Amino acid sequence: MLKVQYVGPRVEISNHGVAYRKSKEDKYVYLMVALDILKNIDNDAERKKLYSHAFEDKALDEVLHSVLKCHESGVEEKVKEEGYQYEQKMQHEIEYIRNLPHLTDIDKEVWIKNIELMKVYKIQRAVNKRCYIHCIQNIIQVIKNNNIQEITTPFNKSFFHVVNSIRGALITDKSSLNTKVIEANDKDNNMIIKLSIGQQYA
Repeated sequence: MLKVQYVGPRVEISNHGVAYRKSKEDKYVYLMVALDILKNIDNDAERKKLYSHAFEDKALDEVLHSVLKCHESGVEEKVKEEGYQYEQKMQHEIEYIRNLPHLTDIDKEVWIKNIELMKVYKIQRAVNKRCYIHCIQNIIQVIKNNNIQEITTPFNKSFFHVVNSIRGALITDKSSLNTKVIEANDKDNNMIIKLSIGQQYA
């Protein structure tokens, strides 16, 4: 079973140390919202083309595996393979550092030790990101399969991030769907986010 857990923001590693980029948050914090949208748009699509999302707070482990498996066969194996490929990429980076001519042996050793120190952190963060990407890809497939024209969510940072990920994926998809994100108020004057999904570009 895939293991997802929060680790933290992106890290930049060098022979000078380890720096955290707080602006690049771990995708884990957005994964629950993405999974919840995927689960609910698929359930509602048969009944209506306009989907209104109401977030329910559930434990991530309760929905991750069941939801992704329903939409993509072999997803766990894919994510594990992607995690392994990321680990291999880190190993190639170490080999590259070992061969840098302008660094002293001490600088190389410090840099490599910093990478090894953060190895588990970076691999887990990569697995979290891959789960998030698979979730967004599956949302796109459900939108296209069921001709969903609008997704409405509550307004907060997590929903805003996920909705814009969906919009970006729709725009770059080969079908090139015309989309826009709108900030609005519902009938009770609560702030909401609307993703309007138009027709395919000519």
